[in-house]
Formats: sequence, structure tokens, C-alpha cells
Amino acid sequence: MVYIMSQLLRILLIATLLPSLLHAQTGGNLSNCKGGCELGELCIGNPFSQPVSDSECNTCAGGRYWWPCNFETLCYCNSVEEGAPRVPPAPKSRVKFNDSLDPCKDILTEDIFNAIVQPTSEEGKNLYTYDGLCNAIILYNTYHDEKFANMGTEEQMRAEMAAFLAHAAVDTHGFSIVREDFHCVDPIVGSDGKTYCKPCKEEHYNSQTKTCSQGYFASEESYKEYCDSTRQDTQGCVCNTESVLPANNVPLQVSAGNIDTSGYMAASDAYFTRGAIQISWNYDYLGASLSMTGDENFLCNNPDLVATNPQMAWGVGIYKWMEKMTFGTTGSTAHKQALKGNFGGTIEVLYGSLECPSNQWSSSIHVNMVQDRVAQVCKSGAALGVYLEMDKCDTPRDCLECKGLKEIYESCQENGSCPDCSAWPQFVRSTSPTVTPVRVQSPSWDDWAGTYGSTRSSADVGLRFWHLVLFSAGSLFVAI
Repeated sequence: MVYIMSQLLRILLIATLLPSLLHAQTGGNLSNCKGGCELGELCIGNPFSQPVSDSECNTCAGGRYWWPCNFETLCYCNSVEEGAPRVPPAPKSRVKFNDSLDPCKDILTEDIFNAIVQPTSEEGKNLYTYDGLCNAIILYNTYHDEKFANMGTEEQMRAEMAAFLAHAAVDTHGFSIVREDFHCVDPIVGSDGKTYCKPCKEEHYNSQTKTCSQGYFASEESYKEYCDSTRQDTQGCVCNTESVLPANNVPLQVSAGNIDTSGYMAASDAYFTRGAIQISWNYDYLGASLSMTGDENFLCNNPDLVATNPQMAWGVGIYKWMEKMTFGTTGSTAHKQALKGNFGGTIEVLYGSLECPSNQWSSSIHVNMVQDRVAQVCKSGAALGVYLEMDKCDTPRDCLECKGLKEIYESCQENGSCPDCSAWPQFVRSTSPTVTPVRVQSPSWDDWAGTYGSTRSSADVGLRFWHLVLFSAGSLFVAI
């Protein structure tokens, strides 16, 4: 009888502990479907992230702990209506939505925007507009529960906007570049309204004069860049390295004169780098298209919309900011790091080993870029009246560093190369309460014992019993 009882107790303990063990091993049910979907919704898969079907995600609503339910953005609730857009969720920050403040009207006014965003090219002035950014924020936040520049306190909203604009300024060379320079030399707008580019290989491009000594098609029959053949259909825009050919006849406008159009191609055929925070490759364009519109074809069919439509130019940057994760389908985002006030963490997420550690660059180009990021966050932070730390890791969990960044911040002030950083602190506005909370002394052990320890209730006995059960459970589990 004793043996039978011990075996029954062992089985009971396994059944009791199994959910906790599965949770510990897999991370638990992290899916957007946890707890079930609302009426008229179904838990569906996000095959852009990983190959997964809707049927595999259906079980997540019931509390399944393992794949695919243990990935945050792999399964999500979506309308069952035919034709409803399929917009994957952004990773959650666990910070509350601030419904009392508007990102543009209350945080980034047009005057503040103009103090930060100052394009020097006509293309940049037409593309990186205030209305374009505000419309992109509205579009993204309409589709997502995790909002851009609209989570947490006013200070957190200001910090996120400042960090985002700092990176956008560097990625676009001061909001003046709309297409990757050596992939689109001397662009022409044809009489058909389309833009045509003369691609160049990097070794033949002069970044100072912005000229190309030998066109791309002089050595290649087709444009082979930024098309990943392993990521197609649900994981990337369909592309072919043999199909993008030089244009036979570029339809010139009458005012264009006699321009040599040999070696040009349609800009809308290529997935080279564009956007306020840069996207590139066929898979990035699919991800941005789904995130901003729910339609995978929107940007896949015409990637050059990112260089001509202000809402899309800013929108793809917001997508990258909110949804690019450090380890592909897991890890932190620039959005999460900005909410912590950790500017260094945003660099680590977006650019990784290219710029972090910031004193060990992989190329000379990134020497200037990382220094520019520091100077730009000082400028945007001052304009928005908020301060961000170069490396802020209060807790080790979900905290990222870009080592060496703080030293760059300090040295540039000493050598005068970042004047905005020296003046930054005087522009910081306080959003803290003006009344200092009263600090209450915690009770001593004697106080606690005198108040709570003089009597023993049945609850105390029950507590001691469960201590004994848990201790025994641990011993039995080891034996099992």
C-alpha cells in the first residue's frame, strides 16, 4: 500500500509540475493568441518570420507552450473576414499605451521637426516631410497594438522620437539621400513618371563627386543585387537575379535633352537600400509591406515608392525600428531600448557588429557614422527636451550595450566635434512630479514579530504543510 501511494504521489507531482517545466524550457506561450482570440478572429501564422501554417497556430489559443506558440510574433489573432489584411504584431514592450498624448501634436510639433530635419537636397525636402512622418505614425499605430512613439510617459515618448530621428538623420545623410547612392547614379524621371537609375559597382563609384567610372552593366548582363533566392513568396518579394535587365528605351521628357540612357534600369525593379531607417533586400520590402499595409504586394510590386512617397519613406523606417529583433525572431528591438532611455541599445539592435563595440569598427565608413549618431541624438534630444543615456543597463535582462559609445560622447565634447552635446543638458525639460514623495521607514524584524508573530492561525499550519509538500516534491522529482 505504501508503494502504491508513493507511485500515485509521484504521478500527481509530475502532472502538477509538467506545465511549469515546459514553461521553463520553452519560455512559455508568448504568442499574441495566448488566452484566446476575440469573437470573429482566429489565431493565424506569420510565415514571414518562420515557415508556419495557420493550422499550426490554432492550438496557441488553448495555451500550448511549445513551437510555434513560444515565439512572440509567429502566431497572432486576425479577423476571419475574407480579404482582411494580415498584419503581424510588433514585439511587445510591456509598457502601457499613452492615450492622452499625440506623437505629433503633443510631442513632435512642426517647429521641433524643422529644427531636427533639415534636408539639403530637393529630393530630400520633398520626401522627408513632417506630414509624411505623422501620416506614417498614424498608419502604423492604427494596425498595431504596440505603438510607435506613443507608449509610456511623455519622457519616454520624447526619448523614442529623438533616438529614431537621430538614426534617420545618419542613415539618410542628413535627410538628403532617397536611394542608395551608387546603385542609383544620376537618376532620370521619364515621361512615363517612373524613375530610372544607372547602377554602379562600389569599386567604380566616387562618393566625393558622386560619379561612376564604369556602369554596372558593362560587366554584368543583369542586375544581381539584393535578391535572396532562398527567401521568396511568404518570406520575401519574388525576385530573380537574371530578370532585371538594362532598359532598352528610357522614355525621356522633352526637357531632358540628349541624355545617354545606356546602362539604366527601372528603379522599381530593384530592392536596393531606401527609407528613413534603411531597408534593403527583397525580404525587407515584404516585411515592411505587410507591416504598413497588410498587403504583401504593395511594396514588392513597386519598391521605389519608398523613395517617392513620404508616408512610405518614414513608414519603412518605423517598421524596422519596431520589428527588427536582435536574433531574428527573438530578442529586443530599438523601440524597447529607446523606452529604456538606452541609445546605445538602439545601435546594437539596428546595426549590430557593424558599429558595436563602437571602438572596433568593421570599416572606416562606420567610424564617421557612429560619431554622427552621437552628434545627432544630442541635436534631436535637445530639440525634444529629453536626455538619453549612451549605455543604460539598469537591469541585465533585455538590456543591450554598445561598448565604447560613452567614451565617444565624452571625447567629442572635449575636442569640440559635437557642439550640440555640450549644450544638450540645458535643454532637457522635466516631466517629473514637483512634490517629492515621503520616504517611509520599513518595519524592523522586532516590529514585524510583535505585530504578526504573536499568534498562529490555521493559515500558518497550512503554509508549513505546503513547505513540506514542496520540499518532498523536489526530492521525489530528483528520484524520478
